[in-house]
Amino acid sequence: MTQRNGGREGRSRILWFLPIGLGVAGVGWATCLKGQEERAQVEGAKEAPAVQPVVGGPPAPAVQIDPRKLAKAAIAGTVRDDKGQPIAGAQVCAIAASGLLDARDTFTPPCAASERDGHYRIEGLWAVRHSVSASAPGHVPAFYTRDDQPANLDMVDLAAGGEALGVDITLRGGGVEIVGVVKDLSGGAVEGAIVSAGGVWAGTGMAFTTSAAEGTFSLWIAPGQPQVFARADGYAPGSDRGAAPGHRFELFLTPESVLVGKVVRAGDGSPVEGAKVTAERGDTFFGGGGGLSITDAGGNFRIAQLSPGAYKPSVTADDAFGMAAEQVVLGLGETSEAIVIEAHPATTVAGAVVVTPGGASCPQGHVSLQGAGEREFGAEIEADGRVRIPGVLAGSYEVTVRCEGFVSAEKYAPVTVADAPIEDLRWDVAPGRAIRGTVTTAKGEPAAGISVMARIKGEPGQAPPRASGPAFVDSDGQGRFALAGLLPGKYEVRAFSKGANRPTPDKPIEVILPEGQDLEDIRVELPASGQLRGKVRDVHGNPVGRAQVSLQGPGRRSSAMTGDDGSFHVPEAAAGEYRVSATRDGIKLRAPGTGDDDVQGAKVTVEADAVATVKLVVETGNGKIVGVVRDEGGAGVSDAFVEATRESESARGPGGAPPRYFALNDRPHLTDAEGRFAVEELFPGKYTVRAFRRGGGETTVEHVALGAEVTLTIEPTGRLAGTVAVKGGAAPQEFSATLSDAKTGYQRTDRFFRTGGAWSFAELPAGDYKLSVSAPEGTQDTEVSLGSGEERAGVRVELAAKVKLRGTVVDLEGAPVVGAAVRVSQGRGFTVDDRDVPRTDAQGRFAVEGAPVGLVTLLVAAPRGAAVEYSQTTMTTTIAGGPEVELPPIRVAKQRLKSGDTIGDLGYAIKLGAPAADPSQRKFEVALVRPGSPAAAAGLQAGDVIVSVDGEDVTGERRYLYEQLTRVAIGTTLRLGLARGVTVELTTAAPP
Repeated sequence: MTQRNGGREGRSRILWFLPIGLGVAGVGWATCLKGQEERAQVEGAKEAPAVQPVVGGPPAPAVQIDPRKLAKAAIAGTVRDDKGQPIAGAQVCAIAASGLLDARDTFTPPCAASERDGHYRIEGLWAVRHSVSASAPGHVPAFYTRDDQPANLDMVDLAAGGEALGVDITLRGGGVEIVGVVKDLSGGAVEGAIVSAGGVWAGTGMAFTTSAAEGTFSLWIAPGQPQVFARADGYAPGSDRGAAPGHRFELFLTPESVLVGKVVRAGDGSPVEGAKVTAERGDTFFGGGGGLSITDAGGNFRIAQLSPGAYKPSVTADDAFGMAAEQVVLGLGETSEAIVIEAHPATTVAGAVVVTPGGASCPQGHVSLQGAGEREFGAEIEADGRVRIPGVLAGSYEVTVRCEGFVSAEKYAPVTVADAPIEDLRWDVAPGRAIRGTVTTAKGEPAAGISVMARIKGEPGQAPPRASGPAFVDSDGQGRFALAGLLPGKYEVRAFSKGANRPTPDKPIEVILPEGQDLEDIRVELPASGQLRGKVRDVHGNPVGRAQVSLQGPGRRSSAMTGDDGSFHVPEAAAGEYRVSATRDGIKLRAPGTGDDDVQGAKVTVEADAVATVKLVVETGNGKIVGVVRDEGGAGVSDAFVEATRESESARGPGGAPPRYFALNDRPHLTDAEGRFAVEELFPGKYTVRAFRRGGGETTVEHVALGAEVTLTIEPTGRLAGTVAVKGGAAPQEFSATLSDAKTGYQRTDRFFRTGGAWSFAELPAGDYKLSVSAPEGTQDTEVSLGSGEERAGVRVELAAKVKLRGTVVDLEGAPVVGAAVRVSQGRGFTVDDRDVPRTDAQGRFAVEGAPVGLVTLLVAAPRGAAVEYSQTTMTTTIAGGPEVELPPIRVAKQRLKSGDTIGDLGYAIKLGAPAADPSQRKFEVALVRPGSPAAAAGLQAGDVIVSVDGEDVTGERRYLYEQLTRVAIGTTLRLGLARGVTVELTTAAPP
């Protein structure tokens, strides 16, 4: 069990007055930019002589150089507005993106202010890849992009002692100012915190500032619903979300938890210098992330600014790879005892990605190596086309190459890794074609910041081509977009809005990209729109701030947040009718005198180029729950967090364990020195109150009324440990294990590497757990219980060998479905990339190698480009036996809802299953029938059990057909067979 500096008693005396904040992911500046479309280096940069392109033969060996030992570099350019005029006083920041730098090296992004002529210069930069972003009063932040074609951003590669010139940034108008304060729990100001907002996933650049002596700050960003982040020395990151403008942001920072240790070589125990240590979060219900540290000459590392939680540190070096034997569980403000991580022998795989014909280097992209197990190794492609992947274990690997703007080969030769480094690999990519065009408003004006993506429509039965086009690009200030790296073929071009919440077309544009040429002048036109202004008030006329307002209409939706005065504004909503409703912190805001099963909100019609208004009146949120958190001995717990979640009053039932999240928009509730707490601003209802220590231990009290005083006792935590073996007794080299308690929603996940099959979880609350283990050799689920404070060892898990799964996919008439992709999962999600997923042949047959046994989920994705569209099927089944298993035919329904159709209202709701209920036993029991609805007119009654839809059985393993068959357009008549022996007919109506 993790040893904690100072002990828990010491913390109890001092932590009650420490600042506290949100358990948000470790938002390193590079992490803020994750997923960005990275591109080529700046033209005209002054730098060291370029490496010559690789033309035939192996590339020269890639050399790993510590950027901290290189001369610093500089970036310079000009900031202008969209009319070409210089902007003085703009804030320009350079954000380093390199896995070779410690988190401390990139904690503060270097920034500079532009001069009167708009010119800026940032010096003292690491010789690594950077993104560059600018912000200024009255403008929307923007990243640097080249002028030759639109992009989300272009990265700048800096050489040692080099200077990148011409890094010019254009800012468009329309920015709004937000203000706020960074605080600790006592209300004291946090000075010097780095505050940021925006990013690629917000559809803008990033804006940075530093909090003043009073903790105050201001930023100029795009209007909308931004998430604002703050970091400061000695604290974990914090955030707040709100309306911009209209909300005064308050960011509360938690005292940091720190992970320290040493990396040594397995066998001789010598220290490993220059290794990269990262920490992966395992208690996923709290969210949050880890940091990055580079070991010193003694192999020592320190990962700071962590939120409390369970972390598994792992290490990667040129010639070594390793993981800690057990998760390190960190409490609030704690520093771990120094742990030791053994690094096992590994090696480096290096090569170059080359554009053929011509031999030019790929300037940007990624190469990954996928082994037979669950682990993947990879690295970014450098500006000269070279790539270097350290810490690769012995084995055979499939290669995937992504080069921005180019097309990868369908298949690359596998890489076999032994003991020696591999330095002579070459992966060829080919020039791709592009789809270019513009996004305009309904009036023909350019629309900036709209994301555009192209999805190829492959032939039925064929996997999509291996193209390297970007996932999406954003239209620039002139509305232009360019999707490069595409193969010829049929495409669907879709537009969507990320941060701006603007209406986009319901249907994609179908285009044909011809052989040997680009496709130009594609026009995406946004639908006509109007504005909606409104207010959310309680019954006493008081404003309800921070409410999430939802607009839902046939095929349309939009959202906004109320400001502190309860008002909201949707500047662009597609013309049409909407139902407007509101929630706050995930709780539905109800009209006075109504319940959870009543239709909430108000209807409003938005007309093009007009302003509509609406007012919502909801219950008053002035309730309060107070109490005390104690330990098993009755002493107050001063470092417990408390959450209160309103319980559903719906006839449908709870439908699962209470949600586990630390509300991102709430000041967290931490107990004081005596363990007391108060949760305020609660809306009417009964609540589930949970108290927990972020480092382990929790308790829950249900059905707490407003105004009540409650005592919560956190019992001692326990420990589970055991071994994993394959049949015959051998231990897997690597495996993952997940502990989950369906009744409470508690979950922990960990991965184990070369532990001889040993596994362990420390600081666990009492519970009835399902232990799910997965390894390349097999899988197994085991039930195991743990009492309060119990230390249970010797839990042995023997893996069941994976099998070859065969089956057939047919339609409801029994005809084969050709080209459907079939995936198998055991509660671990599904891969997004389906190029290598098995597909059904001309007879509808498929085969899945290495399928897990036991209770699994099958996902059958409809074939692309088929004349008949089928519904996507998700079903659960139990796989037993082996080594080959034949499934009964999987029947899928044709899609009943066409593109652009509005889903018809049935007028009833199905009872939700209990948290720990067996999904295979689920019944479609009617929980409620809404008066005046199609269901009421048909004679459906609460308590009825639906067993068929239009004559198709929807019980047992065929229950997945229910949703496919009832997802129909307005005006569709359905025949529902009931367990009481009658069949009712109902015709769907427009949503209420």
